[in-house]
Amino acid sequence: MKFIKPIYLFLIATALTSCKDNENSVINTSEINSITPYSAIGSGDITSIGSFPILERGICWSSEPNPTYSGNHSSDSIGIGKYSSKILNLNADSTYYARAYFINKADTIYGNQVKFTTSNTIIFNNNVTYGSVKDVDGNEYKTVKIGTQTWMAENLKVTHFQNGDEIKNETDLGKWGYFQIKTSAYCWLKNDAKNKNIYGAYYNWYAASDSRNIAPAGWHVASVKDWETLNKNLNPFSNLYNHTGNMLRETTTAHWKSMNQFSPITNELGFTAIPSGEFLGASFGFLNYGYIAFYWTSDGTSDGSSCVYLDSELTIDNMRPNCIGFNIRCVKD
Repeated sequence: MKFIKPIYLFLIATALTSCKDNENSVINTSEINSITPYSAIGSGDITSIGSFPILERGICWSSEPNPTYSGNHSSDSIGIGKYSSKILNLNADSTYYARAYFINKADTIYGNQVKFTTSNTIIFNNNVTYGSVKDVDGNEYKTVKIGTQTWMAENLKVTHFQNGDEIKNETDLGKWGYFQIKTSAYCWLKNDAKNKNIYGAYYNWYAASDSRNIAPAGWHVASVKDWETLNKNLNPFSNLYNHTGNMLRETTTAHWKSMNQFSPITNELGFTAIPSGEFLGASFGFLNYGYIAFYWTSDGTSDGSSCVYLDSELTIDNMRPNCIGFNIRCVKD
């Protein structure tokens, strides 16, 4: 007859005790509340903890089912009973899954799974006083004064020129990208008009520079000089790596998928840049969506034109193909 060593008996007993302890542990996940485009409040209720004390508790969440502690999670004070926890760094108009959890020395115990969807609105600076302007279609935009300039604080989404002529809604992705078409055109993000209120339209440069004027009456598409003036207001001493873009960006993860950890993102002037990326046609699609904001200027030629791209910095690029899709910001005359 073989004898089992005491250490093995101890390990077996401990494992059986842990399993039984987990069976006696009860934690419930409550409905998610206070949902915004970038955050929410989750709640848990621990009604039984078994034999071992709680070492940590909170909420874990993911865009995939059955989120775990190894992913996004909050960490709250220990204790039994009900608790609430902040769910942060979410993206707008996205579906997430959440579970309450607690940890003891034996295991991590999860509650039931709850599904929720974030809302989708632009996060403006509540400390800034905004004006407004309407385009020829009747779309209304927030405006903001920065130095001597007055800028639109939202991306243009008009579908007609000032004289009433229609701008072509080019849904054929193959006609975008690199000099495929040479007439004014626009499209919506993913060819879906429901995205226009957040991201605006993606225009080619022919629309941005058309003499019929795509801007609201009394306004114009921002020129290279306009952007240079804005940049000078933000960075009067022309310091390198001054992170001027962070002063213009929407401040949350609602639409920006990457936040600069080395310089605060303030949107202090109310410009509220949204990272729509660039539309490069059928081959590349919507590139840099969620990471960079691109804007046409009104300056260019048939060989290529100027644009601005904005992430942590504001940079002017003097030669981009005219059939790429970028957003437009306008300045008051």
